Amino acid sequence: WCKGAQIGLGAFSACYQARDMFTGTLMAVKQVNHVRCSAVEERQVLAVITEEISLMRRLSHPNIVRLHGITKEGPLYNIFIEWCAGGSVSTLLSHYGAFNEGVIMNYTLQLLRGLSYIHEQYLIHRDIKGQSRLSQIKMHSYTAFCTYIPVLSPCANLLIDSTGQRLRISDFGAAARLASKGTGAGEFQGQLLGTIAFMAPEVLRGEQYGRSCDVWGCGCVITEMASGKPPWEADMHSNHLALIFKIASSPTVPPIPDHLSPAMKDLCRRCLQANPRDRPTAQQLLKHPVFIR
Repeated sequence: WCKGAQIGLGAFSACYQARDMFTGTLMAVKQVNHVRCSAVEERQVLAVITEEISLMRRLSHPNIVRLHGITKEGPLYNIFIEWCAGGSVSTLLSHYGAFNEGVIMNYTLQLLRGLSYIHEQYLIHRDIKGQSRLSQIKMHSYTAFCTYIPVLSPCANLLIDSTGQRLRISDFGAAARLASKGTGAGEFQGQLLGTIAFMAPEVLRGEQYGRSCDVWGCGCVITEMASGKPPWEADMHSNHLALIFKIASSPTVPPIPDHLSPAMKDLCRRCLQANPRDRPTAQQLLKHPVFIR
């Protein structure tokens, strides 16, 4: 394979366009350097890489990015995934501004289809977002706000194909396996992974959470696509801890753009229910009237 242009950069990893020299297939490759300052850190990084690869190998759905393969070269793991020539939701928003409601409806429908599939596979994504430049965090307990570190992946999470019509969910570096078929909120506690502005308040408060945190993320993405800005005006916050406190303690939800239709606003409100137990499942949201024509 041959490495092409860089399309993302993180603290310990980078994404590039790549080409299979035998078949000509265009791909994206995420290169992760597992070398760290200590053996403990290296084991943690290797565990994250191994888990992400294991999860992606199980998934096959039109709205999930396909895994092509993995190689290891010295300290680098190369994770080859499907190339989405349209870029990401983040890229499109930065280039063209907020989307019209038809585009929002199309992308949201596909996002919910992908989430429904992921949840049926006993997984939660935990980092559903459009923006790729906002700060990501990985915290092991609610009391560890002062010791957050970047999540491994620099890649965007919602990718678009060359036609601009098909959305695919990517980046399972923060994903987690579930222990049950249930869709309730109480399957994890105290483990914070994701992008602050898109994280559900119960996650930031260190409470129990489950599949419904992805539904909250979907609601945040709707507001982002409609406004062209991240929820909670996160791009205006330079203090990450202040943003965490704002979301975790707020009695309200992120503002929903006024120009959306009543049906789309209702869908967004259902995703952004403050009580995670009041949020419908992704499967239930697929039956919302906004998608029925």
